[in-house]
Amino acid sequence: MNNNHSSTLNNRYDGQRIFNARKDGYSFEVFSDEWKLDYKNYLYLDWMNELDINVETYLDLRLAIAHAAKHYSYSSLKTHVSTLKSIVAYLNVYDFQAWWLTLDSYKKKARACLAALCHPRNGYASTILQPLYDAVKDESLASQDTIKGILDPKTGAYSEVEHDNILESLRIETLQAFEREILSQKTFTASRNIMGSQLLAALIRRPMQLVQIKWCDILPVGQMFESHQRPDLNWKPVTQHLFSDEKQLHVRIFKGKDGQFRGNAESRSKPLQTDFSQLLLRYYQIYENYLLHSLSAQHISLNDDETKELMRRLPVLPDQSLFSSNFESKTELFSSVSDTSKAYHMQPGNLAGNIEYLFENTLKPKSDRRPNDPLWLQNNRWRHTILTQGARHGLPPSHLAAITGVTIGAILPYLDLKASERVKIDEAYAGNQIIQRFDSLSVKELQMHDDFKVKSMFDEEIGHKLNPANCSSCQGKGGAPLMCYPCDNFRPLETANHQQYLDIAERKLATNTQSGHPASTQRIKKVILYIKMTMILCEERKTAKIGGKKLAQ
Repeated sequence: MNNNHSSTLNNRYDGQRIFNARKDGYSFEVFSDEWKLDYKNYLYLDWMNELDINVETYLDLRLAIAHAAKHYSYSSLKTHVSTLKSIVAYLNVYDFQAWWLTLDSYKKKARACLAALCHPRNGYASTILQPLYDAVKDESLASQDTIKGILDPKTGAYSEVEHDNILESLRIETLQAFEREILSQKTFTASRNIMGSQLLAALIRRPMQLVQIKWCDILPVGQMFESHQRPDLNWKPVTQHLFSDEKQLHVRIFKGKDGQFRGNAESRSKPLQTDFSQLLLRYYQIYENYLLHSLSAQHISLNDDETKELMRRLPVLPDQSLFSSNFESKTELFSSVSDTSKAYHMQPGNLAGNIEYLFENTLKPKSDRRPNDPLWLQNNRWRHTILTQGARHGLPPSHLAAITGVTIGAILPYLDLKASERVKIDEAYAGNQIIQRFDSLSVKELQMHDDFKVKSMFDEEIGHKLNPANCSSCQGKGGAPLMCYPCDNFRPLETANHQQYLDIAERKLATNTQSGHPASTQRIKKVILYIKMTMILCEERKTAKIGGKKLAQ
C-alpha cells in the first residue's frame, strides 16, 4: 500500500469515516494517520502507508482498529497496534501458523492483539485477522510463568497471613474512625478512604468501577434496580434507605473496561453481607451529616425528602470538591448532579493512591514474606487472592467469575494451580508471625488487667490481648479462645496448656472433613497450624530459660 493508493481509497470510500474513541468526547477520521483518543494521547498509523499490502487489506486493518478503539483505553490499544506491526508480515494464515511456531512468550501478546481486534462486541468482522485468531484461539497458553505470577510474593496473591493482616488492620481502623465526630474535610476524607478500601475488598472490583457507584445503586436485597437512563428523568427509587430496618443490601456495579461512565451495568447485582451492609449505612449517615454541615455554611438547608433525593444522585466515594464548591442556591445544587452525571466522582487513580497512602501511613499491616516492605490493598493482588482461595475450596469457574467480575477464561490458570502450590504461600511463614508476638511486647503490665486476659472454658489463663477494643467486632467463626491463635491481637502465655486446644481443633477437623464446608475446614487447619507453632515456640523459649538459669548457677 502506498500513499497514492491511500489517497484513492480516501476519495472513493463511502462507508463510516468518523469513529468514537473510548474516552467520551473524542473522535477521529479513519483515514487520518493521527487519531486523538484521549487528552494529549495520539495513535499514529502512518506506518501502515509503507506496508506491501493491497487496498482491501489496508482498509480491513484500519476498520478493525477503528472499531476496537471504542472499547479499549489508549494505552491498551496502542499496545495492540504495536503488536500488529509484527503480525502484518504474516497475514496469510499458513505463514502466520509457521511464524507462530517460532514464538515463545510473545504468543500471549500476539493472541491478545488478535482477540482485541476480532472481538464480537466491536461490531466488525475482520476478513484478514479473524482466520489468524481462529487458528490459535484455543491453544492453551497457561504456562508456569502465569502460575508463578499468581504466586509471586510481590505482585501475586497475598499469603494467608497477609490477607488476614490487611483485613484486621482495616477492621480496627474502621471501628475507630466511624466513632469519631466528622466535622472537617480531613476526618471525612479519612472515612471515605476507609470505605473505599472496604468496598474494594468486599466487591473485588477495580477502582474504575468503584468510583462510578452512586447511592441510587445500593438497595435492600429484594428490591429491583430501575434503569438510570430512562427518558423520564423524574423517576423515583422504589425504596429509600432505612437505617433501622434493612438487614442486607445489594449493589449495582458498572463495567469498567468499556470506556463508558455508568453506561453498562453488570448483569447481576452484588449482595453484601449483613455486617457490611450495616457498615455502609453507618457511612451513609456520616456522609449525609457532613454534607448537610457543609451546605449549612452556605446557608442552604434541605428537608428530609430533598436530602434523600440529593444523596441518591451523589457518588458513594465523592471527590473533595463536593464539599468545597460554592452553590448560589438549592436549584444550582440539584442541577449540578443527576443519575448519570460525573460531577464530584473521584478519579480511579486518586482512589488507588489514597488507599495505598492509608495502608502505608496509618494501617501498616505486616507481611510475613516481605517484613521490611510496605503492604497495602491492591486490586489485582486481591483478585489473585480471592480466586486462589476460591479454587482451593473447589468453587466452580462460573462462581469464581461471578464473584470477581472476570471471564471464565481468566479463571483457568487458578484452577491449574496444584494443591501444594496453593498452600505453600502460607504455611512456611506462620512461625515468623508468632515469633513477633512473643518479642514485640512484655506482658507483665497486661497481666494486671482482667480485660486483657484470654481464658479457657475452665477460667484458665492462656494468653493476653494487645487491645481488647479490637475484639469487640471480631467475626472469627468458632469463637475464643480457639480462633484467637491465628490473630495478631493475641499473645500466647508460654506456661499455658495449649495442647488441650490442639486436641479440640483436631477433633473439629475430623468432624468437618466428613460433612463441613471446605472454607470451614481450611479455617480449622489454619488454627491447628498456629497452635502447633505456638507450642513449639513456647517449648523452645522455656528450654532456653532453663538453660540460662543453669548457666547462672
